[in-house]
Amino acid sequence: MEQIFEFIRENLLLSGMFFVVLAAWLTWEVARLARKWREVGTLEAVRLINQDALVLDVSNSADHAKGHIIGALHMPPSRIEAGNQQLLKHREQPVLVYCKNNQVAPQMANKLVGLGFEQVNVLAGGMAQWQADQQPVSRAKGSAKKKDKKDKTGKKARKSQGNESGAAQAEHNSNESMPADAAPSSPGDSEKN
Repeated sequence: MEQIFEFIRENLLLSGMFFVVLAAWLTWEVARLARKWREVGTLEAVRLINQDALVLDVSNSADHAKGHIIGALHMPPSRIEAGNQQLLKHREQPVLVYCKNNQVAPQMANKLVGLGFEQVNVLAGGMAQWQADQQPVSRAKGSAKKKDKKDKTGKKARKSQGNESGAAQAEHNSNESMPADAAPSSPGDSEKN
């Protein structure tokens, strides 16, 4: 025990930094355990969405337009703070809150708890983590490209919606303009024709 005190006396700066970090860590852990909402990863968020959780996007309008979780309700922080009546109808329902980088969502989770919500969850990492985990994203109405586009032959070509790669879509479109007996045969072509 005497050696510990001797070490502390000889290394005051190092010992002081250790105690500051220890105090900060303990404060963080106590605050995390005391909060009334929980942080969930992408997998748990998907489970909540599948169980009909209310999904709230609390990011700004520009970030919401760039991409949001399918079915998410865009609710800027000012509308939550005002005690939105549409939102208050869902107090008993589980809620998943997220923003772009998870900087605003924890604050809004605290507001929701204050409004009487009991099952509040925050998406860890926010929309950035959702996209990094390659989960589906919806875009605002104005940012979507036209779905139908005429090809060189004058026929409507279907715009790829993520189900087929560009090469497979191009092959599919070229097969539509060929007679059935001239189309190349390979596994899976019978499903397309």
